Amino acid sequence: MTDLAGKVALVTGGSRGIGEAVARRFAGRGAQVIILHSSSPDDAQSVADSLPGPGHRQVQASVSDSAALAVVAENIRSTEGRLNYLINNAGWSTVIAHHELDELTDEIFDRIFATNVAGVFRCCRAFGPIIKESPDGGAIVNISSNAARTGMGSNIAYCASKLAVESMTQTLARVFCPEVRVLAVAPGMTLTPLAEMWGEEELSKRAQLNAMKRHATPDEMASGIVAAAADFTFSTGNVFLTDGGRWLF
Repeated sequence: MTDLAGKVALVTGGSRGIGEAVARRFAGRGAQVIILHSSSPDDAQSVADSLPGPGHRQVQASVSDSAALAVVAENIRSTEGRLNYLINNAGWSTVIAHHELDELTDEIFDRIFATNVAGVFRCCRAFGPIIKESPDGGAIVNISSNAARTGMGSNIAYCASKLAVESMTQTLARVFCPEVRVLAVAPGMTLTPLAEMWGEEELSKRAQLNAMKRHATPDEMASGIVAAAADFTFSTGNVFLTDGGRWLF
């Protein structure tokens, strides 16, 4: 694994779950980590304070707010002077049975796409140019889901939003090459606080749908995400499944 000393990584939704595990993985390899969150300053600061190495910090901005993201981008330019990795981890969903079409209201549908799709684009637009300007460039990793291909996510809009992320990963890879690689990682069910919305019985059932017969830990997901960003140096525009072999069934 490459030593990431001197590199700077920005992790959206980095105050808990997979995002927190990604922050810990980057810091453990020597990178400075900036945690971007929308509404959890105490949790984000606690994570930043607990990371090994100097310079870790948290910033507050919603991925739905382009103006706020532009302010953060200028702050990174003036403070760190570079950015090497952007992990687009922030997302939102809620469980709605797919046949309950009326339960998937316009407001829920729009919120999912505003966060999961438009939010990814806004972050790439705000922070991608800084990576492109930085010495040695770097990578953007967008977090998709195996729901993009199986159609078995928390609701119909969520599945569609993650497939949109994968399509956008391909187009942005063309936009930012060759200085910036753009990849997506598509996790299966991961035991984060967000997974609790499924309930214990449904989680147990879904664990039997993949070849590993279990769900992933946040650190397992983080290892793949950081590897995609830092180690897969001749890959761009690709989507990496980290779903325990769900696609086999």
